[in-house]
Amino acid sequence: MTKSENLDSYLSSYKGFNDWLIKRRYQKLKQYFHGTSCLEMGIAEGTGVEDLLGHFKKVTVVDGSQAAIDAVKKKFTSSKFRAVCAYFEDMSFDEKFDTIIMAHILEHVDDPVVVLIQAIKFLSPDGVVIIDVPNGNSLHRQIGVKMGLLNQKTDLNEADLSIGHQRVYTPETFKRDVEKAGLHIQEFGGMFVKVLSNTQMEKTFDEKQREALFTVGEDNPEIAAEQYIIARLP
Repeated sequence: MTKSENLDSYLSSYKGFNDWLIKRRYQKLKQYFHGTSCLEMGIAEGTGVEDLLGHFKKVTVVDGSQAAIDAVKKKFTSSKFRAVCAYFEDMSFDEKFDTIIMAHILEHVDDPVVVLIQAIKFLSPDGVVIIDVPNGNSLHRQIGVKMGLLNQKTDLNEADLSIGHQRVYTPETFKRDVEKAGLHIQEFGGMFVKVLSNTQMEKTFDEKQREALFTVGEDNPEIAAEQYIIARLP
């Protein structure tokens, strides 16, 4: 299976509970949107694009999956929306962007620092980079260790491998890679406390309970399922 076919195969994993979490993630992170132009790296099913189009005058998305790009082109026909099929390491634009969003990208790629360096080539001098990855210190991973399902919190489990994860970041390793790329960290935070598998979460918790778990993650980023960094050029 080629790299592009692998990326195509991951699209089904963004349905159901994951779709809810992506929407809620964008609601949280949009407070950091800056300027009038945005580059979103990694499109999945385009769940966050509606929020982006509601804020920015120009939205560009890039993904290595041709299937994902074809789908979002059909879904979003606004003249201010552009979708480009390219691997992040090879992407090239003749413009710079005020906001670059990298949500659940760094855990997938071969070399996260190389991808970060490539991305910030296209960042406006006063622009902002919004980066989000799963948290290796997440409560559910700590539970997994206690249950004997993981040897260490940052081990790649079956679910990780099924969607192409190559690493699990702790807050320390996450910050390290962002700083290695030459970015200045402006803010670090967390979102959502995960206590069960995604399938179990979808079946067990209603909207009010999910929202409570989301905000507990904001209050306790060290055990949140997701961690984010807001970064700028020095």
